[in-house]
Amino acid sequence: MILYKYYGYDAGKKALESRNLGFRKPKNFNDPFELSFLSNSSGPHSKQAELKSILDELRDAVAVLSLTRAPSNPLMWAHYGEDHSGFVIGYDVNDSFLSSEEYNLVPVSAGDVVYTHTKSPHILDLEMMRRVQNIFMLGMGEFRRIQDLETHSLVRKIFLTKHANWVYEEEVRVVKVLDSLFEESAEFQRDTRRSHYSLTREESPDRSVESVPGLSIFNFQVPIREVYLGLRNPMRDTPEQLKSIEDAKLYKLKMDDCSWDLKLIEI
Repeated sequence: MILYKYYGYDAGKKALESRNLGFRKPKNFNDPFELSFLSNSSGPHSKQAELKSILDELRDAVAVLSLTRAPSNPLMWAHYGEDHSGFVIGYDVNDSFLSSEEYNLVPVSAGDVVYTHTKSPHILDLEMMRRVQNIFMLGMGEFRRIQDLETHSLVRKIFLTKHANWVYEEEVRVVKVLDSLFEESAEFQRDTRRSHYSLTREESPDRSVESVPGLSIFNFQVPIREVYLGLRNPMRDTPEQLKSIEDAKLYKLKMDDCSWDLKLIEI
């Protein structure tokens, strides 16, 4: 299966060279409503406070890869493709790096985002809180399979529910745990499908800060199957610069004079 990611020009060139994917913490997403679907809950104040605390910690403990099924959406190109000057890269998502429950809290096969106009009410009874706590432990690196359907449903509500305003994105997510409380970080990072790093810059001689807050670049190289050049991409007229992308189909986009759509032209 091929899914797509939109990039600005410079970020897209780096992604093409490295074949690495960047995941970002939900607390740093552009939508402040991330992981808030359960906020319409009733129950004892202590349980509501515990739920809020758990969700706040999960926003900082996991990282999300946002992909899409739509490589030629004009709104997506405007919002995420640097005003049509960037790239869309089509990735082969079949490897266990993205597809297995061993390496992902939410694998790509279960990552279709659900769009809704309302937040359903939830009652924080003992069973509900038990499931929330189990999901919290998974987010802290307790690797095990989710067995019951109710917990699967709750994971989906927590990580994959967004307001219907975002439906045009046709988003598919992968959710990864960044570290584990149950093993040494060095051991966790030794696995090539878990190792990652942050982009940093030196703020002072003894202090470095993240260049892109909350971004984790994973070292595993994901196969690239398709590359799309935006309407304003500087490489449109010199696509030979991308010939090094083996086994990938190359397209450039063109405005359709008879509609508001973008047409694909294979190079």
